[in-house]
Parts: sequence; structure tokens; C-alpha cells
Amino acid sequence: MASGRTFPREGSMKCNHFINGSQEPVTHCRVHKNLKAICRAGRSGPAQSSDCLMGVQEELGGLKYVRLAKGRRICYREQGVRREDAKRQLMVLHGLGSSRLASMPGVSDTLLKAYGVKIVAIDRPGYGRSDCDKEQTFKSTVQDIEEVADALCMGDKFWLLGYSCGGAFCWACARYIPHRLAGICLWAPAGNYYWKGISNEERSAMWKDVVSSNKFIFGLGRRIPSWLLRLYTQHFVRPGSNWLKLLEHTLSAPDRQHLLIYGPDGSLIRDNMEAMTWNNGFGMSKDIELLKSDWGFEPEDVAGVYKGPFHIWQGLEDNLIPVGLQRWLKSIVPELVHLYELPNEGHLSWFCFNFKAHHKVFETLFGEDVQLNED
Repeated sequence: MASGRTFPREGSMKCNHFINGSQEPVTHCRVHKNLKAICRAGRSGPAQSSDCLMGVQEELGGLKYVRLAKGRRICYREQGVRREDAKRQLMVLHGLGSSRLASMPGVSDTLLKAYGVKIVAIDRPGYGRSDCDKEQTFKSTVQDIEEVADALCMGDKFWLLGYSCGGAFCWACARYIPHRLAGICLWAPAGNYYWKGISNEERSAMWKDVVSSNKFIFGLGRRIPSWLLRLYTQHFVRPGSNWLKLLEHTLSAPDRQHLLIYGPDGSLIRDNMEAMTWNNGFGMSKDIELLKSDWGFEPEDVAGVYKGPFHIWQGLEDNLIPVGLQRWLKSIVPELVHLYELPNEGHLSWFCFNFKAHHKVFETLFGEDVQLNED
């Protein structure tokens, strides 16, 4: 981790705040006993924001963490307007082999300010600087997400954006904490190819357009035990430039073109290195394990409890996540899923560093059209 400094024991409910680069705490404070009640009381004013910040723990180097009730830490980054000025609080869940650094890739500060959006992008368990959870399930991850939302005063209801594999956990949030969600946006989301309603023929049709490397990884997850999968991601998945080269050879044409434009700036490599290095690929192995498991719910279960906005954007040239999966979901729960198919777009090309796309997403998700010029 960025610092060898230990955090206080959970029972003490104390936190230290450090000046960046200093070895001494600046202040010492107690967490408010009614923190959860305060944070769910609605939009936080300045006084409430001060109380809520006592639940946030920060290490040296500017890394921010929330310590969960069970003692694990979740690392996060913030973007957009100040918490006390936010009209909307949006939590972003990254994809496979990614981290909090990706967030909404290339999102404009102007756009965030115009819509009054505060973004909290987390490292999911086992990714980046967040601690691993060896007993992780979809339900336990939802509990982590809710704890983070409470600690950061995201209000009685907050918005969710899930990119790729992060979308699977948005489905779980809709199932287990529907009352906490203002709305959900999914970008090329992963799903469960073994939901009960999917026939063998439908599954085969979904898989036919998926690149072979993706088929191999997720097929591996169904054929080998978890400990062996863990060894595979630790020793055979090479992050950074090697990972980028693999993408260049496997992605669809729109995505390869996108990498020619945005790959050289190094942000994709930094994000992947951050995701995979600190926990030696644990998060990736756990994702693969969970995706191929019984999720514990069906799409109809979600539609039965969650009644808020639920939007899916999917590139038709995406060879990592097939459009057939989203079309099947739309046919099964049409009252829930709003599906937007993107011609000539892949897994990256429309979603990353695209002002017009991000503007369209906010306009659709929040139901407000704010006229802006591209940065």
C-alpha cells in the first residue's frame, strides 16, 4: 500500500487526518455515533458534510479509504462538484482489470458541474488499493457499496454507473438495495450467461461473436477450482503494456481505432497496473469466479423489487460483451430495461473520452437536457 501506517482499530471508531507527505496527524476526531442516520437524511448541508467526513480515512499520498464495519478498506476517488453543492451523487463501478482511476473515462469537469454531479469511483474488493474479500459474494459486495455510500454521505438515494463487469454488481444492487438507488446506468455490462431462462441455443448465439481470449478466460472459470484460477491471474495475466498489446490484437475495429488515439497517453496502462499490481490480480480472479457462479437471483427478481431508471448502452461491434445478452434481458424484463444499441461502436470507443456520449448519458439518466458546448 501507499503507506505502512496502521489504521485505528474498528472498535475505537477514530480516524487520523494527515497532511500529504507528513508523518504526523493533523487532527484526531471521533466518528459521529449517528453517522448512518445523518448520511441517509437527504442532501448533506455543510454541517452534515463535516460530520460525514469523520467516517473517511485517508492515507499518505492522497489516497482515500472507507473502513468497513468488518475492518476491510475500500479505496475511492472523487470527481465533480463539492459534496455540499451536489444535486446528484453517482457511484462508479469499474470493469474487469480496471480500477477507480478509470471512473467515467475522460469525463468533463464542465459536464459534471453543469449537472451538479459528485462522482465517487471505488476500487472494488481485491482491485487497486482496496482490501481483498476472500468470502466475497454479490450480496457482500452490495453491502460494501452501501457502507461506502453511507460513510461518504451520498444521501438516502444515489445513482450507479457500472462499466463492463461493474455492471454485474449494479444488477446485484438493484436486487438487494433497490430502495437506495435513484437510477442505474450500465455500459456494455457483463451478465450471467447461465441465468435459468437462457437456452443452450441462445447462449451459443450470444457467444459466437465474443473474442476467443474472453471465451477462454470465462470458460476457464467454469472448469477449474478457485485456487487454480487465482494462480492463473497472479502468474499468467501480465498487466500494463503487455495487457494493452493483447487488447490491440483482440478488440474490434472501432476499439482498435480508439486505442490509436487515446492509448498513447498512458491512462489505460496506469489504470490496469493500479488494478492488478497491489493485490496480484485477486480482484480479477474473484470477478471471474463470481460471474460463472449462481448469482442468487434472476432478472425477474430484480424487476420485481426495483422500479427506478435502468439504462443499458451497448456497442454492436463489441466483441467482449455480446449485444445478444442485452437483447435477451430486454425481452425478459422489458418493463425494466431501456436498451440503447450503438452501431459501429465497440467496448471502449463510445464510452471513453467522448463528451457527446457522456452528455447523452447524463441527459437520459437524469431526465434533464443541459445545453453545453464540447470542451
